[in-house]
Amino acid sequence: MLRRQEGEEATMEGKEANITKSEQKLLRLLWKEGAMSVMQITGKLEQDTGWSKQAVISFLKRMEAKGLVTYERRGRTRFYMPVHSEETVARRERSTFLQNFYQGRLGLMVSAMAQENALSREDIREIRKVLEELRPEGDAEES
Repeated sequence: MLRRQEGEEATMEGKEANITKSEQKLLRLLWKEGAMSVMQITGKLEQDTGWSKQAVISFLKRMEAKGLVTYERRGRTRFYMPVHSEETVARRERSTFLQNFYQGRLGLMVSAMAQENALSREDIREIRKVLEELRPEGDAEES
């Protein structure tokens, strides 16, 4: 049985889901492995993170409240899984970052990165390629 709050939809809209690095680590594991129990999660992450079973439970409760994970009961064991795909979460996080730091303006962000020399020649080529692909047919090359 999949657990959801009453009236809850599988959407991140309207939820402030600022995802911490710890939560990202847990989500990446769940996206890679699929549904897992607390003990399985702890076993996979304990050596790398030092997290105890209680720490994992705390993270999962917080993530559930944020609408990031849900669980399915199998007997007495809860198996946790992400509510949203990796792409959906990444899109939301990118949008939030852009809004919070650059007033939602991608050009402002790219400009800041370029001024800080954060863009390699390869980055610039990739950006140009994307922009060319997005240019509507019939648009004249700007001088």
